[in-house]
Amino acid sequence: MSFDTIAYALFLPAVVGLHALCPARWRYLLLLVCSLLFYASWSPPLTLAILGVVAWTYLGGLFLEKAKRPSLRRLVLVISVTGCLGLLFYFKYLNFFMTSFCALLGGRWDAREILLPVGCSFYTFQALSYVVDVYRGKLRAERNPGFYALYICFFPQLVAGPIERAGDLMAELRQGRRGTREEMKEGLFLVLSGLFRKLAIADTVGPVVDRIFRMDRPDGSLVALGLLLFGFQIYCDFAGYSQIARGSARLLGIRLHKNFDRPYLSASPREFWRRWHVTLGTWFRDYVYIPLGGSRAGLPRQLLLNLLVFLLSGLWHSARWTFVVWGLYHGLLVVGEILLTRGRRPREGRAWKVLSVLLTDLLVMLGWLFFRAGSMEQAFTFFRALLSPWQIVPALQALAVPAEAFLQILLALGLLPLVHRIETGKNRRAITCFYLVFAVTMAFLLRAESGIQNAFIYFQF
Repeated sequence: MSFDTIAYALFLPAVVGLHALCPARWRYLLLLVCSLLFYASWSPPLTLAILGVVAWTYLGGLFLEKAKRPSLRRLVLVISVTGCLGLLFYFKYLNFFMTSFCALLGGRWDAREILLPVGCSFYTFQALSYVVDVYRGKLRAERNPGFYALYICFFPQLVAGPIERAGDLMAELRQGRRGTREEMKEGLFLVLSGLFRKLAIADTVGPVVDRIFRMDRPDGSLVALGLLLFGFQIYCDFAGYSQIARGSARLLGIRLHKNFDRPYLSASPREFWRRWHVTLGTWFRDYVYIPLGGSRAGLPRQLLLNLLVFLLSGLWHSARWTFVVWGLYHGLLVVGEILLTRGRRPREGRAWKVLSVLLTDLLVMLGWLFFRAGSMEQAFTFFRALLSPWQIVPALQALAVPAEAFLQILLALGLLPLVHRIETGKNRRAITCFYLVFAVTMAFLLRAESGIQNAFIYFQF
């Protein structure tokens, strides 16, 4: 049951209505049942995987709190973490690592057909953060299995985040209150603005991007166009999902963390990653980078840790070499920034700011080539095309995209800054909701007419 379907448009109001009518002390059970039904709509058998993670880490938290000896507590932590990562490895990485290992030895691995549970990378990281926080003493183990299960399975952020922390989300869930009128307004606006990003922008530019990346040897101008459009597609697709997730939770009186903060206005690679997929970046910072020493461990180790974090981030996204290279590419950008700015005062001035933003966006767009490419061979073919002489007019003729499609893309992208501005002005939301309803409805109708539905990109992760 995807957020951009009629089914969810019926499911969400029904849940909000039942939640408002349900007695406060039973609301968490209602949300848990609804969340499990939501997840089972994707694949009922794979619901066992998320329930297994819930049971494993719930018991791990209890054992961690009861264990007194440090050695025993470390053992329980290792068992809990290994169980979660083992499940993730089997579903997501087994074929990748075995194929790569056998190829290195000159052999061949007969890849098994393993269906990846939707949202596995997201809910596994939430469970890991819980057991680590209990081990560190930052959090008491949750005694109520229902509350803990709801923390892992809460349907708005279950499939693609934001990646929440137990101390924050369980405190919200435990209140058991319904949304106020202001929260309802805010939630509705977030849902509509998220749908606008997904339907009016991401799904509009998606077919053009797909057509370019299906070409065997496109002109460099088309590669540049494809990367630019894909940069907007993936941002509006994932940020749109995050907005709908936050809005859905807000309708229930629950606050989720913001996952995007206008990342394409960043003036450096490090700033970009503070604004893009915020909850994943802070997760790696708190549970990998800082525990291994962080910036306190000296410059060489700091640089290596940055490379490690971005390598893991690339692998977290997908078990493909293109994503490994994409992660290392951004790690090298961050390492380069640390070395170039170390001991220097940041430059000031509007012109320098604009130039820095443009350069950062250019580097990020180049990185999207590895993210979007289907293979390393395609990535290098497209990169060579970028460096070759461009023939713009023949290339656009070969692309054969109608002029009205480009006009629709420009119109949708032109409205994006307006939506950004409105999000910071509460007094304009009521008027804007009308226009967003109109835009989303038109986008729904156009998609229904075309018969094409594009799933959220991050569902595959």
